[in-house]
Amino acid sequence: MKQSRTVVIGAGNAGSVVANSLSKRGLSVTVIEPSEYHLYQPGLVDVIVGDERPESVIKPINEVLDPHIELVKDRAIKVLPEERKVITSTGKEINYDYLVISPGVQNVKGKLPAFHTLDEAINLKKMVESFEGKNIIVGYYGIIKCPAAPFELAFLLKQKFPKAKVTLLNPVSQPPELQKPMAEKLGKRSSELNVEVIRGAKIRDVDTQYKVIEIEDGQRLKYDLALIDTPIKVGNEFSNLVDNSGFIPVDKQSLQLRGYDDVYVIGDATNIMLPPKTGAIAHYEALHVVKSIVNKIYGYGKVQFDGSAMCAIYGGEGDGFFVYMNYSKSKAFGPSPVFRSAKKAFQSLYWLSLKGVIDPFLEFSKRFLSGGP
Repeated sequence: MKQSRTVVIGAGNAGSVVANSLSKRGLSVTVIEPSEYHLYQPGLVDVIVGDERPESVIKPINEVLDPHIELVKDRAIKVLPEERKVITSTGKEINYDYLVISPGVQNVKGKLPAFHTLDEAINLKKMVESFEGKNIIVGYYGIIKCPAAPFELAFLLKQKFPKAKVTLLNPVSQPPELQKPMAEKLGKRSSELNVEVIRGAKIRDVDTQYKVIEIEDGQRLKYDLALIDTPIKVGNEFSNLVDNSGFIPVDKQSLQLRGYDDVYVIGDATNIMLPPKTGAIAHYEALHVVKSIVNKIYGYGKVQFDGSAMCAIYGGEGDGFFVYMNYSKSKAFGPSPVFRSAKKAFQSLYWLSLKGVIDPFLEFSKRFLSGGP
């Protein structure tokens, strides 16, 4: 049997899972990644509110990846699927038998400080530590990496500053049917914690000089501290692959780039919007792609991805929630201190999850929660 080469673009959550899993099966894997460190992005919330040390949410890339993986410390700037080739910023041309595109996304630059890199989170942490005002606004514009994260930030900031007025600007008037169980739980919790949620609040402008946020219905909201998540987009280096959504189109069941059965796209870069873009769905996407590539190499049958994703969410005041979704159903549990503890525990388990250590537990949990075989 010819030795197949899988090239993975990006050593984030999903990319690392794919690369490690295939490498441990004795397959040839090359990872293209320019960064020196892997960042546990959900941990940035903890860093911002001062509940976690910055160094606890990063690890060097070479500690995250299996030592048998070929690591190319470079940036992919062009994918040519017709030629089965990836071009890097230094001019390297890397050929593949299978390609997994998992580059993450970029946040559109806004007027307020961002919080998607460790340095940005540390900057916001300093702002939170020096906060002495009365009005805190948390919000987002549109498609973001995790729609639960603004609620988590609002809950944790209200807990940290109980006398402050915390307002959450949610641009969604009515959540999609699939997200209703989670939305109802988070909405009820917001009321319990006295966090005001303004639904359908589409941000028109931010005046940083006078510290005013204007939304499209004409309201002008004064803030002393504002954490506004900006929209995400796929990097320009993949502009030849994106569709009108601004993301890379895939078949939902196979996760293959439309028109190519040897190219997979996973993580935030796909045009899959439900379940929403989170590290939770990215991990399950990665497990699916591993199984699909292995089956292709050894001549086994095709597999289909069901859209599974599950995660714990901070609920404030020592509580948390747990959410499971797939393409057809969703469930939400809590609030409970158990789920808050699960969220904290995953800070350590995350690094093990990248190497497949907890995959049996994740598979069992998925089957149990989905009601599948």
